[in-house]
Amino acid sequence: MIFEREMYLGLSSVDQAGVLFYPELFRHAHDVYESFMASIGYPLERVFEEGLHAIPIVHAEADYRLPMRHGEAFVVKLRVQRVGTTSFTLSYDFVGPGGEPCAQVKTVQAFVDRAGGGTVSIPDALRRRLDDFR
Repeated sequence: MIFEREMYLGLSSVDQAGVLFYPELFRHAHDVYESFMASIGYPLERVFEEGLHAIPIVHAEADYRLPMRHGEAFVVKLRVQRVGTTSFTLSYDFVGPGGEPCAQVKTVQAFVDRAGGGTVSIPDALRRRLDDFR
């Protein structure tokens, strides 16, 4: 399965040329990640409230293919690439208004124990939901 979210490139995300300012791509990917987690029954506010673990990004990369411009609508397609014991990898395809691939982001999230700081296993219920999107 693929999780999709339509987005709009607003003024706060572009440089003086009206093109996506490069770090904003990661912010948009992170917004999609937050929506995805809520949609699979694992809202991040619950993670904060429970306080047992954190899910930091431990690796992030991006490829830019075409300019994304102010005022354009685009679709972000999130896929789960890998689910390990203590981490998972997500890919985000940014697709422009004409269906053209504009950018791709990849992130790795790790489960970390807040008290001890070491990695912990992904909860089984979340693992099953992530597997639905592989």
